[in-house]
Amino acid sequence: MGRRDEVLAAVAPTRASARSAVVHLAGRAKGPIDPFSLAEYLASPHAAGRIVLCPAGRSLTSDIGFLREVSERALWAPPDPILAGAIEGLLGFPPPAAPDRFRDGRALLADRKTGPTATALLLEGTVTSARARALAAGDARHWIVESPRRVRVERRLMKRLRRLGVRWSALEPVTVAGVLASPLLAAARSRWKSLLPAGTPVWVRGRL
Repeated sequence: MGRRDEVLAAVAPTRASARSAVVHLAGRAKGPIDPFSLAEYLASPHAAGRIVLCPAGRSLTSDIGFLREVSERALWAPPDPILAGAIEGLLGFPPPAAPDRFRDGRALLADRKTGPTATALLLEGTVTSARARALAAGDARHWIVESPRRVRVERRLMKRLRRLGVRWSALEPVTVAGVLASPLLAAARSRWKSLLPAGTPVWVRGRL
């Protein structure tokens, strides 16, 4: 294996399609590429933080749906500088924080983006469905977690939380190295580019 910051995770709807994508990605990456389904990736706390999104290419609708699901479930921005500074002061070290160095399970922080009375909730460790339901009863609607891969919340509840206005940030955000797209998906980029960070590279299957 190469250096950990050179490892990529190929994330697809299924592990089989991820393995197929690794073959197409050969030669595009400097280091190893590990295949994951989206569910496997989110369940793996030690997976690479840089990913290549690999829609299966079966239909345009399903491919865009996959990109939307990844965007909503994994591509969470880090806290803004004001919150990051507050977190550093609270924990005594700068984020991103190592998993074993959290000291506080929950802490309320001022969130300047949403107004002087708003709060952001800093969550330690794994966020389960039961924990998320309990937290949803409170007022805070900006939840900051260590990583999207530490959130174990069922899909239906995640949708409910979005309807309630919950937005997520991550101290260790997932970054997108590129998208491996079918020619049809690449041609329809205007329909899905807003789901991903600006400037995300798009690699078309079958083209070098």
